[in-house]
Amino acid sequence: MNVKQFESQFTMKNYALLILFVLGAVAFGQAQDDASRNYKKATRALGAYNLDPNANSAKLDEAVEMINSSLTAPEIAADPASWNTKGSIMLEVANRDYLNKLKNPGAKPAVPDAAYQGFAAFKKGLELATKKYHRTDAYNGISSLLGLLNNEAITEYQQQKNAEAFVSFSNVIEAHNILVDAGEKSPLEDAQVKDAMFSAALTGMLADKKAESLVFLNKLVDAKYENPYVYDLLYNAFIDSDKEKAVSYLEKGRSLYPDEISLLFTEINHYLREGRMDELVGKLKMAIEKEPENKSLYLTLGNVYDNLFQKALEGKDQAAADKHFEEALKYYQQALSKDENYTDAIYSIGALYYNKAAVYTQELSVLADDYSKEGLKKYDALKEKVNGEFDKALPYFQKAEKVDPNDLNTLIALKEIYARKNDLELSNEFKNRIDRAQSDDKNPTSYFK
Repeated sequence: MNVKQFESQFTMKNYALLILFVLGAVAFGQAQDDASRNYKKATRALGAYNLDPNANSAKLDEAVEMINSSLTAPEIAADPASWNTKGSIMLEVANRDYLNKLKNPGAKPAVPDAAYQGFAAFKKGLELATKKYHRTDAYNGISSLLGLLNNEAITEYQQQKNAEAFVSFSNVIEAHNILVDAGEKSPLEDAQVKDAMFSAALTGMLADKKAESLVFLNKLVDAKYENPYVYDLLYNAFIDSDKEKAVSYLEKGRSLYPDEISLLFTEINHYLREGRMDELVGKLKMAIEKEPENKSLYLTLGNVYDNLFQKALEGKDQAAADKHFEEALKYYQQALSKDENYTDAIYSIGALYYNKAAVYTQELSVLADDYSKEGLKKYDALKEKVNGEFDKALPYFQKAEKVDPNDLNTLIALKEIYARKNDLELSNEFKNRIDRAQSDDKNPTSYFK
């Protein structure tokens, strides 16, 4: 290649690069112009909407499209006024969606997270602010958005969208704190802020955000927030990791709110979990005084006495066993008096008699080896007693089977009782019913009509 050829090729390469550079610069300038035009369109569309929201609703949708398009340009995105404009647009969208929802509960929002997007935009406006009016516009926007953020959080909570509700309630608290820290007035009263903190803690716990929820709960305890459920949540937050701390919160809650039934129930469940049956009796009787129509309380107290009955039998304390048996039967019957079809109570009475008979059956097996006249006499007397207890249990299991023909415990008890009564046909019938109950077909109807 000679010098002239080299110079020619070099010149062509440079010329091509120059063209690419010029074209790139033109494209970049065009993009900037488009972004600038879109931003102006967004502000004009927002203005037109604000002049007549009913007639110019489509202008607000145009404003959303234009502002999002313009903010892709670095120059526009670096301007705090642009973000405040987006915040204002999203504020109007959130407000329009809220009003539409009031008129028509089935209405779908144009932008589901408009309030959140508006809040994020105003925060960006604050972050980039260089002028006082930038900050003023952002604070005013956040103040106007707070109620909509709170409504969004409440709606998500009602829809059991706990993870989303936690974020939304957290945004409410953050927005409030931004205003207060800046010396601005928040539209939320102190009580409303605490309510939002509690809601954030509750939804956070339900969404497995324990650490984040504890931050709010601890603040509420320090602020002496009057809500007993704070201590219930704290108990549940620590019961699996730090039982001592969990119990301390439960005890504090019970001392502050001695008449609060929810905390009493939590305490009862704690004692059940710990197997502290003797202490449970007093707690349950207290709960029954507060809720005399609550059938589950009578059933639970019956279960406690049932448990004490079985422990007394194991300890060969017949007097205590008899006393606890009568108490168990009494509370089971009281539960049944509240609801004659209360399956758990029906089954529990049958099981109480059945278990008593089963204990006697063990004694019977010991006497079976004594063939003396006295031994046979004792055997026959005890056998009659055993059969009598099974006979007392039978009608309750029959009734339980009517209510639920696929309850395995009921079916097993019926099979065993009929086997002991030498009614092999019925015993086999319930064996077959047990098999069906454990299959996909299930028993379509009860045996006892």
